[in-house]
Parts: sequence; structure tokens; C-alpha cells
Amino acid sequence: MGKKSRSNSKKSTPVASPAGTPAGTPTKKLKAKQKTKSLLKKAVPSLTSVPRERILNSVQQLRKFQDASKNSDSRNLLDDSEELNESIQLIVVNNTSFSGSEKNFKLKLIDVKHSLYRPWNEASETSVKDFKVLLILKDSDVSKVSVDDFVLSGDERDVPVELICGRDLKTKYKAYEARRAFISEFSLILADDNVVTTLPKLLGGKAYSKLETTPIGVRAYANKQFSKKTLINSFLKVYSSRLPVKIPRGTTANVHLGKLQWFKDEELVDNIEQVLKTFLDGYKIRSVFVKCNDSPVLPLYYNQKVLEEISATKDVAANGAAEKQLVEIGGVPVELSTFDKALLEIANPDEVQDIFAKNINAAKRKKSPEEEEPESNVVKKAKN
Repeated sequence: MGKKSRSNSKKSTPVASPAGTPAGTPTKKLKAKQKTKSLLKKAVPSLTSVPRERILNSVQQLRKFQDASKNSDSRNLLDDSEELNESIQLIVVNNTSFSGSEKNFKLKLIDVKHSLYRPWNEASETSVKDFKVLLILKDSDVSKVSVDDFVLSGDERDVPVELICGRDLKTKYKAYEARRAFISEFSLILADDNVVTTLPKLLGGKAYSKLETTPIGVRAYANKQFSKKTLINSFLKVYSSRLPVKIPRGTTANVHLGKLQWFKDEELVDNIEQVLKTFLDGYKIRSVFVKCNDSPVLPLYYNQKVLEEISATKDVAANGAAEKQLVEIGGVPVELSTFDKALLEIANPDEVQDIFAKNINAAKRKKSPEEEEPESNVVKKAKN
């Protein structure tokens, strides 16, 4: 009975007369049940083999960790990296290189339910750095559109957009320092598909080292003519429902999801699920983790089959290499290099032992201590 009363005290208001509550009035207990049911209902259709509950729990644990870090007395008062520490990211480990040996400047755009840039723009009112978008167009098109065309109805804050053309990069921002300072002002850089391929030379390689300053191509033409409508729709598509990811040459990709405070838990789960689906469908992913900049790494997914394949391949390669390197010459197993094996194939059979005399002697010396060991054991037993 005691347990029952404690449970009721947590889930309901202080005990009142049952007759005092009109029939049909929703109680806190009923609301809690309804909320739990709705959450469970949402959690059923997982997009991937990773359960939504696992992703949700990981996000909640990261949020708790960040809250505890903020309230910690041991926190460095001079530390100004709080905003950076609240950034959340996925670490995706592939079985092989993501892009191979090719140098790929193009970002991969993943469809997501909840915009990365809209909450970023709204949060920038109180941030150190303002959210700004740079749009690079052809010299002949930059005058055909204005920043007012990118005002979005319904948003709490207008999107600050700056328009330039390729000629500006060649003249006004030709100097390295001027160009670097200018580019660093922006959180999102968009460029007409017709000029985006020329930007590595105009912007310089430094711009492509950061996700924020790597240009994203957008369509500005329809039927081979400049179209303001096409450009604005392309802009909205990226701003509202695209998450950019830099595909690395190596086996580990970092997917930046934004900051914890920009999203509700369920919104982050939605976006993470869509990122997972994209990678799991497109690559042979070994494992996926989620973390904030200063938090522990939380595992979301690992592929046991891929791990077993890697282990088996390594074992076979190691055994095969050992077997291939041992060649019997004059009754002695000799370890030969690739060059020596090639020499063995073309050597006169009568001269083989003379040619590889050093290798044979080295193999005998290596073998002799192994043969002497059991003999010494026998002698010891005889003495006893």
C-alpha cells in the first residue's frame, strides 16, 4: 500500500475528494499516460535497424551531461568554448575509404525533417557570430535578384543574405587576407551550379577546409535561362531541409547536426535517423557513434558481420603472407623476399644453394635454438 501511495503522489496533484473532480476532466496521471502512449507511437516506425528509443536515450543522456557540465563548480570560468561544447555530431566509421583517392570538393546533402539553418539563424541574435548567407552568382545574373527576394514569411528572423559575383572575388577580394576575412563572416555559402566548379581557384583551398565555408551548388537556371523562381526554390530547399556532410578520403566521417539547444529531443532523433539511413544504405558502415565536443562517445550502431569479415580477412592475409614467404631449399625452410623469390625462379637449380647460402645459414641458426631446447630438458630429467 505504501508503494502505491508514493506512486500516486508523484503522478497526481495532492489528494482531493473524488466527488470534487467533474467527470471527464483530464487528470495529470491521464495526461502522462497519453504523452507516454504518443511517444511510444512515434517510436515504432524506425527508419533503420537502430531503434528510435536508443537514439532518443542517447540524446537525452548528452543533454544531461551538458547540463551537469554547466552547473559544475570545477568549470573553468575563463572557458569561452561553451557554444562549441554544445555541438552534437555523429561519427560514422566505414569499412573502406569513403571517397577513395579522389579529392572531392562537393558536399553531400542529406534530406532531413528539421532545418539546421533556421534555428541557427534564430539563435544567432544572442550568439557571438551572426548567421549570414553568401550567394555567388554569374557576373551577368547578380543584378537580376535582390536580398529582399529571400525574405521568408513566417520566420522569426529574416535570413541575412549577401550577393556577389565571380568578378568581385577576382578584384575586390583578390588579396588573400581580404578574401579570408570576408569568407569567415558566413555560416552558409551557396553558389550557382554554373560557377561552383571555378570556386576552388577563386576562394582558395582554405575555404574548403571548413564545412561552413565550403560552397554548396544551387540551381539558378531553367530551360537554359536565369530563373529567379528556380534560384529561390533551390535556396529554400537547402535552407529548410538539407544537412551538408563532408565526405572524407578516410574511413571516418563527422556529421555535424547543430547544437543541442536548437532542437527538441524528437527533432534530433528524426534527423539522426535520416542521416543513419543515408549512410547505412549507401556504404558498408562498420559503426556509428554520437557525441558532443566534450562528452563521452555513445555507441548507436555496429555491424557485427563487417567486423567479422575484417578480422577474417586480416587472419587470412597474415597466414597467406607467412606461407608464401617460406621456400624449401636443400631441405631447409627459408624465408625469402619478393626479389629473392623472383631470383629463385630464374636461377640455375645446381647453383641455388650457393646463391642463397646466407639465407639457408640464417634459417639453420634460427632453427637450432628451438631444437636444442627439448634436448636440455631431457638432460635435466636424466640428472634428477
